[in-house]
Amino acid sequence: MFHNLVTAVAQNVHLHVTPELKQSLFILQQSSEELGEFLQMKAVENPMLNIEWPSMRFGIGTSSNLASIDSKDRLLSNISKAEDTIESMLLAQLRVKNISMSAYAVAAYLAGNLNESGYLDVPVAVVSEALGIGEEEVIKVLVYLQALEPAGIAARDLKECLLLQIRRDSNPDPWAEIVIEKYVQELAGGKLKQIADKLNLTLDILRRTQNYIRTLNPRPGISFGEQTQSYRLPDAIIQKEHGEYALYMTDAYLPKVALNKEYHTRLLGNMTKEGSLYLRKQTHDAEQLVKSLEQRKTTLTRVIEIILDEQKSFFDVGVSHLKPMNLKTVAARLDLHESTISRAVQNKCIQTPQGWYELKFFFPSGISTTDGENTSGESMKSEIKSLIHQEDKKHPLSDQQLTDLLVKQGIQISRRTVMKYREEMKIPSSRLRS
Repeated sequence: MFHNLVTAVAQNVHLHVTPELKQSLFILQQSSEELGEFLQMKAVENPMLNIEWPSMRFGIGTSSNLASIDSKDRLLSNISKAEDTIESMLLAQLRVKNISMSAYAVAAYLAGNLNESGYLDVPVAVVSEALGIGEEEVIKVLVYLQALEPAGIAARDLKECLLLQIRRDSNPDPWAEIVIEKYVQELAGGKLKQIADKLNLTLDILRRTQNYIRTLNPRPGISFGEQTQSYRLPDAIIQKEHGEYALYMTDAYLPKVALNKEYHTRLLGNMTKEGSLYLRKQTHDAEQLVKSLEQRKTTLTRVIEIILDEQKSFFDVGVSHLKPMNLKTVAARLDLHESTISRAVQNKCIQTPQGWYELKFFFPSGISTTDGENTSGESMKSEIKSLIHQEDKKHPLSDQQLTDLLVKQGIQISRRTVMKYREEMKIPSSRLRS
């Protein structure tokens, strides 16, 4: 069997790796997008291969399952390439909006004039003159653009960027909009008492507002580029149905691949010896490819089933309840070699009730606790982030103080590790947070 061969190869490096096994390992490691391109190339090379691309890219299995995927995820799933520009990704969203071709043309011009931070780089008056339309029409189209993802995109300045995000938030701080609208300069200058007096607020209330404003993104264009990875089509979807979690393999981007039996029957009648040998070789190659694809799906499904079984608390609650997993343990459960699991989780992603995650996310290094249990690095990041969120903003916690608090909770962690996790989350040091 394929899995036994993989195990044998990993355990004995002197074993001859056949072309078929090499191809199977290659296919196992590819992302859905890369594999789709590979299959298209193989179909061109081999007349015995028949591929059929799905009319829809969400191959979950039933229309009811498709309907359960959030419409925003469907839209952004079409925006999948990390190398896509802000312009192309915004236009991809606009194409599904009910706007006229003339408005779309103006939107395309505006989208092409956003800087890397996501701000409109040219004044409305300049756009109006360049396109020969009124400024009111330009602003009307700009509003369309500003309603797209992420919130704050296509703003003309920082104030508008923050206001767009506040107004999009379903549960904003009650004073955030008026503070940004009227006192953004004073806020930037740290003049909290002056703002509090003008609004007849206590400093505590205003500080809560300030903390909320700090959670907003002043450069939405940068985060937009990071989001594109998260909205490519997932290889699997985990969702809760009737109180239980269900797993659906999507076969995202992949066509149906089968032997071209009609072609085989048509040519088999009058073939030369050379032609017959060629046909047999192409048939063998096609059969091996189909087999490798089936094995890839089986292995990937089994790995995700174990993740689903092990990480129910994570799917219920979130990152703070992520359990440490390692490739070796999963390999032992599936009677496969660790290298096989490593290949299976590379370049794969799943959609879960907690959001979109790469499979390798579920294999973090573990950190020991005083009761002999383990906790994951991602869980530690969540705990550190929570402690920082709750800290006294006048006296932010140092890395050593964070370490001491975690140790009191029974977590064996060093200050160096705390600093590493804080930096990975792009949280400034206590000196810069004060």
